[in-house]
Amino acid sequence: MSTFESRKKAASIRQKQIDEKGFRFTEEDGTPRFVADVMLGRLAKWLRIAGFDVLYSNTYSDDELVRISNSEGRILLSRDTRLLVRKEVRRFVFLESQELQEQIRQLFGDMHLEDISSPLTRCISCNEALQDAARESVRTLVPAFVFDTQERFKACPACGKVFWAGTHRASVVRILEKLGRDKHSA
Repeated sequence: MSTFESRKKAASIRQKQIDEKGFRFTEEDGTPRFVADVMLGRLAKWLRIAGFDVLYSNTYSDDELVRISNSEGRILLSRDTRLLVRKEVRRFVFLESQELQEQIRQLFGDMHLEDISSPLTRCISCNEALQDAARESVRTLVPAFVFDTQERFKACPACGKVFWAGTHRASVVRILEKLGRDKHSA
């Protein structure tokens, strides 16, 4: 058997193990919280935009991902079959596609997420919940044009980044809602 054939067979065996082990999310589990592996940085960012609590670092080792998932009750998001077949991995979603939109569709479907109820409420950089910021408190932190044209601001209490409802807000929400609606057709 060639190296290619043996790798393909091993991958097929791992996929079967993952399917058998599969975690099923239910509404009783509450609002899902995630930890994403190194391959899923863009997905983590978009889930944060959608308002989900997603831990992500490109420095997490596999052992750290498993520990965080188990100790904090987070669902591990991964495309790494070698990671997901590990005995100690309990709550996970194996993302089948490399394409971001397909990953979001699959995740929304697997998690039975019907709507995006709190978009743009988390810091896309560090995952902290955003807080309302007094307009005057951000005067020196945002461009003058933004300060002059925006009434409401949110700030991250951890990293200090300031956010406002720019022109892209509606399109971001529309994209997420469309992906949520399309989840069953994927």
